Amino acid sequence: MKNPVDPADWTGVSVKSTDVGGHSKKGLSLVVDGVQYATKGEAIMARLLLDLGIAFTPNVKFVLKAAPGSKTPRSVVYVPDFIFDKKAFIWRNEDGSEEIVHGIEAKGAHAGHFTPKGREKVRLLRSQRGINVKLMSEDEIREFARQGALPMRPL
Repeated sequence: MKNPVDPADWTGVSVKSTDVGGHSKKGLSLVVDGVQYATKGEAIMARLLLDLGIAFTPNVKFVLKAAPGSKTPRSVVYVPDFIFDKKAFIWRNEDGSEEIVHGIEAKGAHAGHFTPKGREKVRLLRSQRGINVKLMSEDEIREFARQGALPMRPL
């Protein structure tokens, strides 16, 4: 990626955690650094980001305009699991391509099998705000945690 420019528009965004009622459905204690996470994947990612010294805020709320012709209301609320405190990183994909990312959404799905609704929220945030959230499966998160690294560097 040659001379990348951060496309993010943070105007009016309050980077603070929103209470999303995070609690484990299996009764597991998934508290990391004083924050209760809803899934093991989220807790593992939080620990990895902390271990790597990457500043983040969990559960930042974005209100977006619904896509034209959508069956959803006029606005859509999206609360990604991790936002990198208004900082951009360059993520290196397995195929060698790179993309700018501003956060991570941890999903229980297998790699590449994310719901259309989840993909649409990521797309809306990217198209309306230039903020890109990387969708990751729990399997991918576990592998990166095993390696102790993420394939990204600060912009």
